[in-house]
Amino acid sequence: MRYIKIAFGGLLILFILLTLIGLLMPSSVTVFRSVEIHAPADTIHYYTNNIAHWKYWINGADTAYFKQLTPSSTDKDATVVLGSFTITIISANPKHITTFWKGSSGGKQLSYLELRNNPNGVTLINWSFQQQLAWYPWERLSAMLHDKVFGPSMEVSLAKLKRVCERAN
Repeated sequence: MRYIKIAFGGLLILFILLTLIGLLMPSSVTVFRSVEIHAPADTIHYYTNNIAHWKYWINGADTAYFKQLTPSSTDKDATVVLGSFTITIISANPKHITTFWKGSSGGKQLSYLELRNNPNGVTLINWSFQQQLAWYPWERLSAMLHDKVFGPSMEVSLAKLKRVCERAN
């Protein structure tokens, strides 16, 4: 019985310690990637601001389940199901699109995609995902891995977007 009390006390102290360490970490995590594309912004806009065209460049979207839930795929509140995510446009204009991604497991993220024209005919694409974190220690500590998990997929997607847009140009 004594050993059970010691083990329980140790686990309780470990949980409290991990919770306190987790609370010292940021309450949100952002994964950011960018790429330069040698194509006009109009060509890139065709693929980025219409979520029905994301299947041409989002990593895995060409083989994932896709269903458009709203009549429009470019307007505010346009919604699609892409694989295990429900994606809704929050705001869109020719240079910026903000979307809300909700996973089937309940995870929620905001995505920001920004197009910046350079005078030399190159368009810079900045893409980021931001997720708010709960106070749970396992969620805060696992946030350190978000860049390693989402980053490579974002890089593959941006490379595919670059290839598609430069070929269309």
